[in-house]
Parts: sequence; C-alpha cells; structure tokens
Amino acid sequence: MLSLKYTRAILDAINSGELANVEYETYDTFNLHVPKTCTGVPDEMLNPKKSWTGSTDFKEEVTKLGGLFVDNFKKYADEATPEVVKAGESKFQRIPDSG
Repeated sequence: MLSLKYTRAILDAINSGELANVEYETYDTFNLHVPKTCTGVPDEMLNPKKSWTGSTDFKEEVTKLGGLFVDNFKKYADEATPEVVKAGESKFQRIPDSG
C-alpha cells in the first residue's frame, strides 16, 4: 500500500511539473507509463514489478489481468464509442482470452 507520505510526494511532483521531466517505463499490456523516479518516493514504490511479492511471475500475472480486462470489456463493448473499441482492440490484440 502506498503511504500518505509517498502519495503527497507524487502529487507534489505532478503539481510542480517534476514528473513531466523524468524518464518513464511503459508496461505494454495496459500502455501504462510509470515514472522511474520521483523525489521522496522509493523506486520500488513507483514500479509495481519491483514491489511484486506474488507467488507467480509478474509478467504472467499482468498478461492474465489483461486477458480478464478483455473478457470483461466484451460485455460492455456495444456501449462504448467506436474510438474506445478501436483503441482497446489495437492495445489488447496480443492478449489471448483468459477463458
């Protein structure tokens, strides 16, 4: 869990513009951009892979989660705008169905 102290440090970095000038790592499955550094926050708190303590491989779990997201989105795809559907299709086309 991210402490209030670290949450405040991240919000301060956002508000000051600091995070606009740091290097980011991208998690392909969700196109999630994670800052590699943030003043006052340990790197392992920024990067979920570094703080992963699960019994399974991190990448395997992320891929599984992506598949579950795809399966769940299918239930609501007819309610989404064409742009949202297209973005999802291009991003998650590599993830096999989890079922």
